[in-house]
Amino acid sequence: MTRPSHALVVCNGEMPSRALIAPLLKRRPYILCADGGANRIRSFGITPHAIIGDLDSITDRTRHHFSEVPVIHEPDQNSTDLEKALDHLLGLRVRSAVVIGATGERADHTVSNLSILAKYHTRLALQFLDEHCTIEAVRRRVRFRASLGQQISLVPMGTCEGVTTAGLKYPLRSERLAFGVREGTSNEAVATTVTVSVRSGHLLLFRIHPAAR
Repeated sequence: MTRPSHALVVCNGEMPSRALIAPLLKRRPYILCADGGANRIRSFGITPHAIIGDLDSITDRTRHHFSEVPVIHEPDQNSTDLEKALDHLLGLRVRSAVVIGATGERADHTVSNLSILAKYHTRLALQFLDEHCTIEAVRRRVRFRASLGQQISLVPMGTCEGVTTAGLKYPLRSERLAFGVREGTSNEAVATTVTVSVRSGHLLLFRIHPAAR
């Protein structure tokens, strides 16, 4: 295949529904499974372009099922399977990716993966998608469509300076947010276009899916 510009990364956490996955496939992404993510995607009848990781989670049955899919064994224990997957995408010069299966089930894995989102967001346009919300790290400024009343949360990873919003019920004007001190959870869209900007720091934006409220 030609060099991909967009990817779908499948991790080994809680998977979203077929209804949420279907629109992602319309973009014909490069599908990369992070180790046990291959077990998850097999149940959806989807064949990935490659599987990567230390391979401690993928089952023998899945390996056999995807016997013709390239497997990239990366045994290094100083990086997670998700980090291995994102590094592989950077090597392919992929510009954007949606990650599924990165949240749910184990809180420690979820928090670790959110820290990876903050770590990589300046090099790759990333979104995490699960059944409940879409998560991304704000790169200076993001503008997006929202439904009236949609819940929006802003969570700093560390300290964020100069956080400003437009289109939210509780606006922020060049505010300072800090993890464990002041977050911006459970805000609400009062316009169909919402803007969030940050001057410095890693700010996570959670867009709660209306059906999940």
